[in-house]
Amino acid sequence: MSLRTLSSLLALAPLVLATGCLHSNLDESWGKSHEAQIAWQTADPTAPEDHEPTEGLDPETASRVAERYYEGQEQQEQRRLPTVILGEQ
Repeated sequence: MSLRTLSSLLALAPLVLATGCLHSNLDESWGKSHEAQIAWQTADPTAPEDHEPTEGLDPETASRVAERYYEGQEQQEQRRLPTVILGEQ
């Protein structure tokens, strides 16, 4: 490969790489999560005044779910982070 061909390829490489960034799904959905959170939080402005219990799991099912979660946590191996000691001991 000649030096001229190699220099042409190197000059075009940034252009080729930049074209991949021109359009992305990130641009289309930018801020939608934030907007959804605000809409969800403001959907019921009287929520703090409402003293009705929340609907969901019955206490027995919630207790079983919590027990299964805690048992699973006990069975998991504890991760140990490496210790870095600076200076002299």
